[in-house]
Amino acid sequence: MSIKAQSKVISLRLRQEFVALRETLIDGWHHQRASTPSGKSGQQELSGDQHEARLTMDYHRIEKGLALPEPKQPFGAALSERMTQLIGDTPSANSEDRYVELAEQALAALEMWNVDGVIESEVTPLLADALMSLTPAAAYAFFESRHSIRNFDSTRVPTTSELTRGVELASNTPSVCNRQGFRVHFYRDRDEIDAILRIQNGATAFAQTVPAVGVVTARRAMFVGPDERNQRWVDGGLFAMTLVWAFHALGLSTCMLNWALPNVSSNRLRKLAGIPDGEDIVVLIAIGHAAEGARVARSEKRSVDDLGIFHS
Repeated sequence: MSIKAQSKVISLRLRQEFVALRETLIDGWHHQRASTPSGKSGQQELSGDQHEARLTMDYHRIEKGLALPEPKQPFGAALSERMTQLIGDTPSANSEDRYVELAEQALAALEMWNVDGVIESEVTPLLADALMSLTPAAAYAFFESRHSIRNFDSTRVPTTSELTRGVELASNTPSVCNRQGFRVHFYRDRDEIDAILRIQNGATAFAQTVPAVGVVTARRAMFVGPDERNQRWVDGGLFAMTLVWAFHALGLSTCMLNWALPNVSSNRLRKLAGIPDGEDIVVLIAIGHAAEGARVARSEKRSVDDLGIFHS
């Protein structure tokens, strides 16, 4: 390789490293500025979402504690004191929010357990005796029948009812401390879809067939301190995947559209699509009904031996 070629390679590598560092610093700055302060940060006034995150973390600790094989008795003295303080400091705009009611119920359940040794069944219900289960054949058929679709019937726009049912099913997605910091924004207007997909720039060949787009986001303020700097991507990704499976169960087809783009593109999409500044964009999803005769990519899967490593 010539010196000129070597110089070009080094220059390109340095540029890529600079871009990677810049984007990482921007992500970190956004998280630190908007996320909920950790308990180590001292007493700080909390915004609405931050207050919800802290109080939800604590009431869920009670729910989890009472679901253990042998709950301690008593437990949660410091937890109870902190929650009482948080409830007293609830921002006026959040005073009627459901999470405050759930926290109050959890506190009452904690006291019932600590004083009377009785577990309150509304806060920590018994597992259903008969859990729904699929036969192995039905489970294989369901999971193996889903494919990413890149040829939609543009005349069949998903209804509000269909999309809402999908979100309702996907609300069962597990999340850190049950904070559910994820959201999905839906768009069905042709001009909006086209503008959104031009920014995403990965679905050009079939964008004109897409009848609906979902933008999955994660609210930064629902995550706490620097240790949770990556958790919004995890929770947002889990929600997106559950949403895709939910739509599949309801008869809708989907295609994940990755958001591997710089922060400037995220800012453009937020402005265009009316997404709040405090929400990070996780992934886009094309949603609709497959066109008649649509084909799918083979997408051969890795072997079970490669994906599942048994250590014991």
